[in-house]
Amino acid sequence: MNLKIKLTLLVIFLVNITLIAQSSFTITGTVLSQTDNSPIPGASIIIKGSTKGTSTDFDGKFSLNITSGDVLEISFLGFTTKLVPIANQKDVTIVLSESTNTLDEIVVVGYGTQRKSHLSGSISKVVNESLDQIATARADDALVGQVSGVNIQATNPEAGEAPTIRIRGVGSINASSNPLLVIDGVPVDIEFFGNLNMNDVESIEVLKDAASSAIYGSQGANGVIMVTTKQGKEGKVRFSLSTFTGFKSVPTNDNYNMSLKEWTAMELAATGTLSYPTTFKNLLGVDHNWQDDIYDGGTITSHNLSVRGGTDKTKFSASLGYLHDEGVIITDDYKKYNLKLKVDTKVSDKVSFGANLSPSFTERRRLDGDTYGVLRQGPWLPIYLDEHTIQFVNRTYSNGKYANVQVGDYAMQDMFRDYPVTIDGVTKNTSIRYSGDSNPFAQFNEVNFNEDRFSLSGNLYLQYNLTDNLSFKTSLGGSYRANRDERYIGVLQHSTGKDRASSRFRSTHEISLVNDNLFLYNKEFGKHEINAVVGVSAQKENTFRTETTGIGYEFDYIETLNAATIISNATSYEIDRRMLSFLGRVNYAYDGKYLVSLSMRRDGSSVFGPDKKYGNFPAASVGWNAYKEDFLKDSDIISNLKVRFSYGVTGTDAIDEYKYLALLETSSAVVNGSVTSSFNPANISNPDLQWERSIEWNPGVDFGFFNNRISGSIDYYNRTSDNLLLFLDIPSVTGFTNTDVNLGQVENAGFELELRTRNISKDKFSWNTSILASRNKNTLLDFGTANGLISSVDEKRASEWINLVGHPISSFYGYVVDKQIPTEYLKDPWAVVGGQAQDVYVKDLNGDGLIDADDKTILGDPYPDIVWSLSNEFVLGDFDFSFMFQGSHGAEIRNMEVQYYYNHFNSGMDFDPAITPNQGFIQEKIFTSDIIQNASFVALRNVNIGYKLPESILKKFQLSSARIYATGQNLLFLTADNYTGANPEAMHGYNTVTQYGYHLGGAPVSQTISVGLNLEF
Repeated sequence: MNLKIKLTLLVIFLVNITLIAQSSFTITGTVLSQTDNSPIPGASIIIKGSTKGTSTDFDGKFSLNITSGDVLEISFLGFTTKLVPIANQKDVTIVLSESTNTLDEIVVVGYGTQRKSHLSGSISKVVNESLDQIATARADDALVGQVSGVNIQATNPEAGEAPTIRIRGVGSINASSNPLLVIDGVPVDIEFFGNLNMNDVESIEVLKDAASSAIYGSQGANGVIMVTTKQGKEGKVRFSLSTFTGFKSVPTNDNYNMSLKEWTAMELAATGTLSYPTTFKNLLGVDHNWQDDIYDGGTITSHNLSVRGGTDKTKFSASLGYLHDEGVIITDDYKKYNLKLKVDTKVSDKVSFGANLSPSFTERRRLDGDTYGVLRQGPWLPIYLDEHTIQFVNRTYSNGKYANVQVGDYAMQDMFRDYPVTIDGVTKNTSIRYSGDSNPFAQFNEVNFNEDRFSLSGNLYLQYNLTDNLSFKTSLGGSYRANRDERYIGVLQHSTGKDRASSRFRSTHEISLVNDNLFLYNKEFGKHEINAVVGVSAQKENTFRTETTGIGYEFDYIETLNAATIISNATSYEIDRRMLSFLGRVNYAYDGKYLVSLSMRRDGSSVFGPDKKYGNFPAASVGWNAYKEDFLKDSDIISNLKVRFSYGVTGTDAIDEYKYLALLETSSAVVNGSVTSSFNPANISNPDLQWERSIEWNPGVDFGFFNNRISGSIDYYNRTSDNLLLFLDIPSVTGFTNTDVNLGQVENAGFELELRTRNISKDKFSWNTSILASRNKNTLLDFGTANGLISSVDEKRASEWINLVGHPISSFYGYVVDKQIPTEYLKDPWAVVGGQAQDVYVKDLNGDGLIDADDKTILGDPYPDIVWSLSNEFVLGDFDFSFMFQGSHGAEIRNMEVQYYYNHFNSGMDFDPAITPNQGFIQEKIFTSDIIQNASFVALRNVNIGYKLPESILKKFQLSSARIYATGQNLLFLTADNYTGANPEAMHGYNTVTQYGYHLGGAPVSQTISVGLNLEF
């Protein structure tokens, strides 16, 4: 080759290299969210038309070698995919807007995940965007009003106390109606909600219909709540600090707020003079409101620090949390300490494993007793005796019972007896005692009721990919709880002093282990998608409890058992439960339009006998994404339309263990003049006891209009529970009064609505609204020979309930009020401040001229007709504002508080039989509709206003993001006109499923105002 040709080839080669060098280069960039300008880690950047690409790190940054003219395709879940042509830019900032189509959102289901667009069951998802900013001590309290069909009631709102959670009503009578809680794939007791730190929660899914929950078999009979905690992300290690502090208070309840001054004025206006009791009370010179004394308010404080990060192989998350809730009642206090560790590692393309561990420790001083014992006290009674009030104490009463009282001692009504009161020159020994021989303040203050709880939950898993589509996953999960509670009643708690002093020490250890072995299959080919799981699950639970009680304390200096002179009670027991399960599910989708899901679970439980040990729980659901059909896919109006139908069977074994066996209980007998240990039969065995079963069908529609500016779902469900596990009354000649059987049938049917709208969506301003509503009707369909059962929960105050086919499980029963008894017929209407007559005239419903049992009728029921919530969220630049109203309508309660607060017990409130007419038509109010009150309410549950600090401040302090906010809970709480209590959701411990709605002395609804700060760096 001559020199000329060589030079020509060299020039051509150099030119080509130059051209390549000019067109191929490395571009760097940042991907941000349009909503808040925050970086998006994990966003995918692909060169369109190729497989070459990368993803953003934790700061939303990326780098990629490209050629001039390439088009970058940037995508991330929940955001609209964006195409960016590249010319000669070396650095780009790409802003993604939130997607209006949430159909590709990933939803956690039992033993896996599924795209929302492919769901054919009824599942609701709540993403933790601001739930951790609600100033509550428990994660479940923050879910109020967030999911339709889920009713969360603060039935005992003490600090740290669990609410009552019901999904689609109450379907069981003697078995538990609590839903199953699953945390990161591990089934745990619903009480573990109290150990969760909401700052660790990523999302919560609620499986509401049987087809969705049947994969959990007997455990999913009452629905399933699945909690997914936050995990690390690839990129730079990030720290997050969240803190808030707030003050809790209770508004004064004017229904129980009669002062002595007001009462004195009323008596003077009515009679022109004062009675001896009222005069005596005024001589004491005390007039205070007991609500102010026991509802002392308190602070709630929370601090949480988390660190998250990882590489493409290993991702980790760790957090530490502390919460202190002082409650709103004296002695009420709750502290919680949380630790969370989570790691996921991809060893190779074939093997991955992970672990998470969540220990927590809580300290709680509980409220001993109920508030009604305090609030029934008169405003004239001092807390402590002073120089003035001590002169009115009867020191000779009851053989000098109070002879040695001193200034500073607790005052008791019992002290103020037979004091000589003079009116118009006439002196009478006057007593004003009408309630109790203990000081109401001492009832709480002189009792130490402390509960410590250590809880641990977590799991380990190993997954091996057998092929690209088939994998095997084994996991070992579990939970452990160690509870210790100590209750000491001091010598000053009651007027009897050391005779009432006692201590109780209780220790409980609970451990649960679950081993799952699953084959997972995912395959897409052509227009077909298959997702399947099959496996075996084994679970073991053990509970061990000891309890010891001591009496005979001489003083309060030592509260432990060694200071007791008598050990009056010492017991212990241990219980084992086991379950073996086989499960399988297949989800199929054709062309993204036609959906089918089939599942089956077979559970074997140690609760039942050999012949009834196993139960089968099949389920099926179908769906049709009609919006993808040719006749709708180009519609400008309909952007989503899915019709679905599900059917499933679930069951429950949530009853006491060993009932199929003939059990023995310890006793004692006298043999040859000596006491010896013996055993007696404890029950009538029932080897045919079997699974309670629930059959549910659920049609539903998911919809979206105008590019999903309006979206939501409508569901109708019908769930019939049969073979109910209940106690059946039997003839006492058997030696027992009841036995366990399968009998009865209950139906829950209703509607659910979720409606979400994007009213305004601009660069600097947005406004979103969500409306949730649910209606459930509970009906007893069959109760066997127990149909029409009338029962009461308190022998002293024997108000009645009835369980009648065709009506709800629990219905109030009694007489209908006709009119009140006029004051002039009462023996001493001014004896008690704020007192009312304990009796009332009732209606003769059958018109026979007599009042008897035939005049009783159903007076109402404790179940709401509709529960709803309305939420609005506004964003204006760096400011955000949101609020949520929640309402419940149609429920009623039997408010036994009024008998205490209005002192019906006082003999002065009795009618005078010498002058009162129509006495045959008079009944005590507690047996009538007089104390049946409307429990409806509307509450402003949450208000939140926040501000995101600008970029200039963030850079100055080297922060990724910062937000300050203020929140309020229950700032407005409206109740029905005839409701007189402090919390219409409160239920006394006497309540059972068949006797529900007993309302007495519950903790009040509190208002909370808090401020908080969220930092990321």
